[in-house]
Amino acid sequence: MLLKEYIRCDVTELAKRIKTREIRPHEAMDCALSRINEVNTTLNAIVTDCSDFAKKCLTSLRGDEPFYGVPLLIKDLGHWIAGVRSTEGSRFFSHNISPITSDLVNKMISLGFIPIAKTNTPELGLSYVTEPTLLGPCRNPYDLNRTPGGSSGGSAAAIAAGIAPISTASDGGGSIRIPAACCGLFGFKPTTGITPTGPLTDELWSGLAVNFVLTRSLRDSEALFNELAELSRVRPLHPHKKLNILHLEGVFAPVPVATPCIEAVNKVEELLKKLGHTIQRKYLALDLNAIGDCVIKIIAANTYTVIKLQEAQLSQKAKPDALEPITWEFYKRGEALSAYEYIVARTRLFQLVQPLHQLLDQTDVVLTPALAQLPLLIGGLSTNEEFDLYLQKNMEFSPFTSLFNQAGLPAMTLPVMFDNQLPISVQMGAAKGNDLLLYALAKELQPLLPDFNQLMPLNSG
Repeated sequence: MLLKEYIRCDVTELAKRIKTREIRPHEAMDCALSRINEVNTTLNAIVTDCSDFAKKCLTSLRGDEPFYGVPLLIKDLGHWIAGVRSTEGSRFFSHNISPITSDLVNKMISLGFIPIAKTNTPELGLSYVTEPTLLGPCRNPYDLNRTPGGSSGGSAAAIAAGIAPISTASDGGGSIRIPAACCGLFGFKPTTGITPTGPLTDELWSGLAVNFVLTRSLRDSEALFNELAELSRVRPLHPHKKLNILHLEGVFAPVPVATPCIEAVNKVEELLKKLGHTIQRKYLALDLNAIGDCVIKIIAANTYTVIKLQEAQLSQKAKPDALEPITWEFYKRGEALSAYEYIVARTRLFQLVQPLHQLLDQTDVVLTPALAQLPLLIGGLSTNEEFDLYLQKNMEFSPFTSLFNQAGLPAMTLPVMFDNQLPISVQMGAAKGNDLLLYALAKELQPLLPDFNQLMPLNSG
C-alpha cells in the first residue's frame, strides 16, 4: 500500500484491506511509522514510540480479530501500556513506567489493534489546549499556528494528519469533542459509566470523565461503541422516529460565539427540518455559578489525589517548579478541601443538573455549537495565567461541552462546514443511555455534509 492511500483509510477500510490480504499488518504499521517521520516534527502529536510493543502484539494475536493489524494511537494520559513510559503530560510524572496495561488498551488489543505510539496531552488533562511544558505544544494540521484542542489534542492532530485512523481518548469536560471539532473529526462522549475505566478505578474524575476513542469516521466510532460499551445500559433505538430537537438557553455560559460557529448550527438546523425533525427553543434555568463551584472542587480533589499518589511512588514532595501553575493551584485547592466539602460538592452537582435530566426525558436532542471560537492560536491559553482568568478563557473557548460531563450525558461533535479552511462542527447531546439515538441522527445527517473523512490537511510527500 502506498502511503498516500494509507493516510486516507479509516479503520473499517484498513481492516478490510488487511483481512483480504491486500495489505499485511506490518505494512500498515510501516506506513504509520513513515507518516510519523514525515509530519511529527511539525505537529508534535506523537511523544512516545511504542513500535517494539506493537511488534510483540502482532505475534500474540490470532489474525482473525475484527480489526486485526490496524495501527492504534494511545493517549498519554491514564491509558497505560505495561513497560512503556506514561508522562500524563507532566514533568512530575515524566519518568513513570507503567506497571500494567489499562483495561481500555487491553480491550483494543483484543480487537486486533496494534498500539504504535502515545500522543501529546496537557498536564493531567487540565486544559482545553495541548501545550504542556514537558512535551511542548501540539499543532493543528489544518493551521499550524492553532491548537488541535485538548486534552486529547495529540490524538486528534495525529488522526487528522493520517498517522493512524484511531486513538484512545478521554473526555472530562470536552476532551474528545473539542479536539474533534478543532481537527474535523467525529467526536463522541458516551454516557458516563458504560466504557472501560479499569483496572485501578471504576470511574474517572469522580464520574465527570469517560474513556472512549477518537476516529476519523462516524462508522468507525459507532463500530467501536458497539464493541466497547456496556450495551445493556444503553437505551434501544426506535428507528425512523422524528425527533424533537432543542436550542437550549440558560444552561451555558453567556459568552460571545463566533459567527462561523453560529452559521454551522443554522446550517444543521435547516437540514434537520428538511429531514422532518422539529426544532424548538427553550429556556432552562441552571445555577451555572454553583455548578462551576462544585466542578472545581471535584477536579481539585482528584488532581490533589493523583499528585499525592505520585509523591508516594517517588518518595518526593511535589513542588511548584515541578508542576504548571494551574496544576499547582488545583493541587493546593484539593489539599485544603475537606472530605465533607468534597462529598457535598458531588451531591450538590447531582442535584443541580436534575432539571436537565427531567427536560431530556420529555424531548430528544440538544443542539449547540461545538465551540464558541475557532481553534485558538498557539499560546492563546496558557497555564501561567491567573487561575480565575484561566478558567474564564477556557469557558470562552468551549462553553458548551462540559455540561454533558457534569450530567453524565452522551454527546457528539460533528464537522459540518469550513471557514477559511478550518473545520467547523456542531454538538448534539441526549438523555442518559440515548447514545444510539445520537449515532442514528449523525448517520442521517452525514450524506448531506462534506466528506471530512477523505480530507488530508497535510499532504503526503
